[in-house]
Amino acid sequence: MLRKKIVIIFLFFFTCSICAQNQNANPQVNTIIEKTVQKFNALSSFSIDFKMIMENNKKIIQSYTGVMLVAKDKYFLTFDDQIIANDGTVMWNYQKSTNEASLFDAKDDEFAIFHPAKLLKNWNKEYDVKFIREEEFQKKQVNIVDFTPKKRAAFYKIRLYIDKNTSYIQQIMMYDTDNNTFTYSITKFTPNVAVAGSKFTFNKKDYPNVQINDMR
Repeated sequence: MLRKKIVIIFLFFFTCSICAQNQNANPQVNTIIEKTVQKFNALSSFSIDFKMIMENNKKIIQSYTGVMLVAKDKYFLTFDDQIIANDGTVMWNYQKSTNEASLFDAKDDEFAIFHPAKLLKNWNKEYDVKFIREEEFQKKQVNIVDFTPKKRAAFYKIRLYIDKNTSYIQQIMMYDTDNNTFTYSITKFTPNVAVAGSKFTFNKKDYPNVQINDMR
């Protein structure tokens, strides 16, 4: 479940364009999101360095850093000694501690949450978007926007901190039904990075003696 929530968080970078079409959002929040959409749609690729802190009742339970590389509908995410990636055909997860890789069909509905295109499909029907406030955050003025599911879900709110000047996302917070809060702070953002398509595809030669679980 934690792995899925991590991917949900970062797929916000793919889904904001759909959120902008939400009929329940007011013109103010539409404008904020549309600017962010335009920024990301103009990119051929980007990389994000982030820090994650998981809290329960304000007590830190877990923390780590990670990096995510994105090129349109492909992504490569590393954190906590593991990799989650999707090349548009196969979604795969590599666990360094056990030298084990699991491969899944990215088009399988059971794993659709890992596939940006499928996550986009009904986004505007499943979430409401609301402008909360403007405030200073890390010496920058940010707009705070909440996304809440219309139906019962494992998480009940995702909050975005969007830089007012650049329209890039600075922080993401997710609140789940187990009273956990996941805070993802973007520590570095690099647009239009050079990346080979092979980066997103699993190659067993890169992981000597790896045990492969092919679930396709």
